[in-house]
Amino acid sequence: MRQPIRALLATVVAVAAILIAAAASSSAATPPTAAPPSTSGHTPSTPGVGATCVIQHPDCNDMGFGAGGSEPGSSGSGDGTAPPTIAPVPTCGPTTNGSVSGPDGTVATLPCIPGPERKPQPLIVVPRSGMADVRPTSFTSATVGPDDRTVDVQFWSGVEPCSVLDHVDVAYGTDTVTVTLFEGSDPSAGMVACPDLAVLKQVTVALDQAVAGRSIVDGAK
Repeated sequence: MRQPIRALLATVVAVAAILIAAAASSSAATPPTAAPPSTSGHTPSTPGVGATCVIQHPDCNDMGFGAGGSEPGSSGSGDGTAPPTIAPVPTCGPTTNGSVSGPDGTVATLPCIPGPERKPQPLIVVPRSGMADVRPTSFTSATVGPDDRTVDVQFWSGVEPCSVLDHVDVAYGTDTVTVTLFEGSDPSAGMVACPDLAVLKQVTVALDQAVAGRSIVDGAK
């Protein structure tokens, strides 16, 4: 009786082992169920590793994208390096390092190319005789006109009526032409207080002789 029982148990164990092996093989060969296609035209919102993800899609899980760079919107170069940063065009004057703020920030000053220098425009005046306290005053420049018989004389003076050009004297020498300006205050203005301001003035002096290459000399010096 023992021999048939042992044979029956061995048969049962063998059949069970065959069934278990068949079930495991069938489970490994069954492909996973594919996700249903998206009706919006986008790919699944939670792709796995290696899946395609449209970064612009609001439901896309784009974590991990951007460094490898083949997907739309990727800023990488494909080798994991960050794209080059384009520096802004520097401007002249004080500039700060935009990436560092606070006490660790750096400040640099770029030189600015100056524009054309603007010269002050002189006030054109003519002599007015009869001034009080007349005295000689120096001029800063004298330019001979193209006719060689006029000289534009520029000088710094005060404001009227405290400083008024009274007359101009001219003396002719062999090598020089001496020009002397005289100015005073206008007595008709009465007792007035003038601001202490400097005014660039110009008077055109008509000469009795041509300059003929002679030097213009300031007679007030």
